[in-house]
Amino acid sequence: MTTSHAQTEAGAAPLPPANRHLRLAREAEVAHTEAGRFAVPLDLHEGAAEPATIPLVLTADEAVALHGRLGALFPFAEGNNR
Repeated sequence: MTTSHAQTEAGAAPLPPANRHLRLAREAEVAHTEAGRFAVPLDLHEGAAEPATIPLVLTADEAVALHGRLGALFPFAEGNNR
């Protein structure tokens, strides 16, 4: 996995200011980049301004890791069929 410039020495990205937040972009779809990575469109909200759509670019390994982490949050995750 690559390390972004936004990550700190401890390995965690710093939290954005309270008036900023990210959400999945509703109108855009995940795409492949020319380099074969995944580009997940996110809407960056800053205060009252219109959101700006920015890509979260992931390698295949990063996408698999994210999928695993998100999947683990659900009670019906692998091995727990409730």
